[in-house]
Amino acid sequence: MRRKNLRQETIVTSMIVTDDKTVSDLNDLRYPLIDSVSKSLSLQLIPLYYFMNATRRMIYPKTWGYYVNGSWTGMLGDMVEGRAELAGTLLFITKQRIEIQEYLTFPTTIYVKFIFHEPPLSYQNNLYLLPFRASVWYCIGSFVVMMIIVLFINAQWEAKKLKMKQEKEIANTVLFPSISEVTVFVVSAITQQGSTVELKGTLGRVVIFILFLAFLFLYTAYSASIVVLLQSSSNQIRTLSDLLQSKLELGVEDTPYNRFWFSDAKDPIRKAIYEKKIAPIGSTPRFYSMDEGIKLLQNKPFAFNTNLGVGYRFMEKYFHEHEKCGLQEIAFIQDGSAWSSCYKLSPYKEIFKVGLLRIQEHGLATRVNHLIYVKKPVCAVRGGRFVSVSIVDFYPSLLVLLYGLVLAVVLLGMEILYHRKYGSKDNSNNIIEG
Repeated sequence: MRRKNLRQETIVTSMIVTDDKTVSDLNDLRYPLIDSVSKSLSLQLIPLYYFMNATRRMIYPKTWGYYVNGSWTGMLGDMVEGRAELAGTLLFITKQRIEIQEYLTFPTTIYVKFIFHEPPLSYQNNLYLLPFRASVWYCIGSFVVMMIIVLFINAQWEAKKLKMKQEKEIANTVLFPSISEVTVFVVSAITQQGSTVELKGTLGRVVIFILFLAFLFLYTAYSASIVVLLQSSSNQIRTLSDLLQSKLELGVEDTPYNRFWFSDAKDPIRKAIYEKKIAPIGSTPRFYSMDEGIKLLQNKPFAFNTNLGVGYRFMEKYFHEHEKCGLQEIAFIQDGSAWSSCYKLSPYKEIFKVGLLRIQEHGLATRVNHLIYVKKPVCAVRGGRFVSVSIVDFYPSLLVLLYGLVLAVVLLGMEILYHRKYGSKDNSNNIIEG
């Protein structure tokens, strides 16, 4: 504390500025969402200069700085080459930077992460398989097989009775004793469509009544479950691997550090996210302004990588209350916490560290963070969000229809070939016998 008085010595701070308005707005905060990571630390450094009794001078590079061709660029280059002592913008910890930087304090709890709404359940699952558990599906399958066997036996018995009684006038309305006919009859019961044929005996009618009643209950339970599932959201996206395999579109806030971190990713999953979802070959990389990215997040299944504190402020500006529910976060950068720092060989680093810690202890850092950043919005009306049914929701049913049409055409072709090959012989034999 005795040596903290620097007697108005000039201490140069290197601060990243991406917009010309920032230089004149460091203290007024008329535009708090522009260069927010620079402004938040700049306001915390003002009392630090008072604490040291030093004179402040600023220089404004455009980037954080990276190791290129044997030298550092940007803000880090200013400190390594002696043009500045102190970083005026928060930065992430990396292995290369540890060798030249002294990390001082962690002045904010704001992170850079992917943020997204929990997508509809149909984006991750086939809704038409979810209403019943696997054990219920097995029971239904067993019940269907059992009913086909019982109906087939009943149909054979009634066919014998009709043959004995020679009641030809009702023979056309009786279920024919064949597996294919019985199976079609059971399918009509499953789909609640009814049939033009039936069993005439008392036992047969009891079996038919049980069949249709059972599937009426199952049909009602199934339909009700589908309605609920259509409005449900998926909670299965929790890791970067899940995000990569999901149907969500991805976008990234257009900042220098995001362009560097995403394009320089070495981890297989992170690299795949960049190459397949952020910058696919032959398309424009999906880097958006904060305003554009938040609006995409509001209107479609979309994940946006951004500074959460600023992103949540934009959400408060654009989102309705029910749209603030179901928000999830996934970090792309392994250590997404930003730190204040100075040059590792700076003679003032201990004074910087003590001063910044005292600023945090006295609540000045918290005050600045409250002025610039906001916390995650509170979900107050979770049940008020209504999602319209999209083509993704009934895509499996379209596939069933498509497969059915293809199968029908194939069977028609097989019948035509069979008729051409064997139908003419049968007709000639009938003529000879006649």
